[in-house]
Amino acid sequence: MTTGPLGDMCWHNGRLARIDEVRIDPTDRGFTLGDGLFETLLWTGREIRFFEDHMARLGHGASQLGLAIPFSIVELENGLVALAQASGLKPAALRLMVTRGVGPRGLKVPDTPLPNVLATIATVPTEFPAVEVRLVDIYRASGAPSARFKTLSYVDNIIALRLAQAMGADDGLMRGPDGSVACGTSANVLIRHGDQWHTPPLEDGALPGIVRGRLIRAGLVTESRIPVADLEMCQAACLTNALVGVRPIHTLNGRPLKAELGLYAGLIAALT
Repeated sequence: MTTGPLGDMCWHNGRLARIDEVRIDPTDRGFTLGDGLFETLLWTGREIRFFEDHMARLGHGASQLGLAIPFSIVELENGLVALAQASGLKPAALRLMVTRGVGPRGLKVPDTPLPNVLATIATVPTEFPAVEVRLVDIYRASGAPSARFKTLSYVDNIIALRLAQAMGADDGLMRGPDGSVACGTSANVLIRHGDQWHTPPLEDGALPGIVRGRLIRAGLVTESRIPVADLEMCQAACLTNALVGVRPIHTLNGRPLKAELGLYAGLIAALT
């Protein structure tokens, strides 16, 4: 789910700065080890969409990883809004990153870590057309923190996207355990059987996506295992994340699917 180029400004450790003036310490553990978390949020031009949901996920991940966030939720929101307004971009993607900060060589967490917080912004399209998606042979480690939280370690997803694109697709579906489907490379996946939408459970490697969670809570999507064989029988499918909302899949593993917007109207309406 690519966006446009980065804006000229960023929000770094509590202050607005030009992005070309910010430097990351070479010993920052986010750079050397991927030791950190991130959230990608949509700035509509008026608000940060689903901000509370993003902060809940970030806070949960930070708690589980023992990662301190040196700003309150209010301070983070004020900083992100200030960045968005200073950039003049709308709509735009805000990327908030928190690393554990600098540390000596090795895996041991510093006794007194100094977390590093950086937010950047980039333009995003106002519409996302339907896509072609292929299943690839990259597996999600469903019990690993890298699958359960939005960590900075995304190498599996990067390889999965490259494999899908090499097959001529726009995105790839990653595999879960025992012949199941987990998720897209940067989105959750929903498939439709009859009049019901289904999405893989977290224990099969699905990331707890913001849009995914909202649609489940709204009673529009059922969490259930999706065998790979079901991809050959579903009537429709889509990808979901905080930037694209609901993005229809027009071709899945070479098989055309129904992509009429009416099929997705209920899902889209639940997010407004």
